[in-house]
Amino acid sequence: MQDLDLLSKICGNGNLHDEVEMLFEDYLLQFDEVLSAVRDSTRDVKNSEEVMEIELDLLRNRILRFELIIEMIGLMVGTGAAVTGLFGMNLVSGGEDHKQLFYIVSGVIVVLMGTMGVTLLRQCRLDNIL
Repeated sequence: MQDLDLLSKICGNGNLHDEVEMLFEDYLLQFDEVLSAVRDSTRDVKNSEEVMEIELDLLRNRILRFELIIEMIGLMVGTGAAVTGLFGMNLVSGGEDHKQLFYIVSGVIVVLMGTMGVTLLRQCRLDNIL
């Protein structure tokens, strides 16, 4: 209302309608500029959110891949520990007197663990997991 009073004092009452129309048109243009700026800001925020989601998905996939590798290593070591535990029991099998049996069993365990690791890794790569 103050703008209209000021406008009527400056311009007189004859051109008041045209001046008010121009004032409203100016307000409309300012409103359109503000609306455009808000839309641009909203679009920038959405783009930033999408980029952050992509980066978080990438990080989550890396963590899952690392966790899978650790689980595969745990499976290999657990298998070797199970075989070692079976041979470590206090049972008389006649192999205790054999001088090379320890090295043979240790080699078989290492080969078994290596074979399991290579097989698991190959299968994961075939399935596009790693």
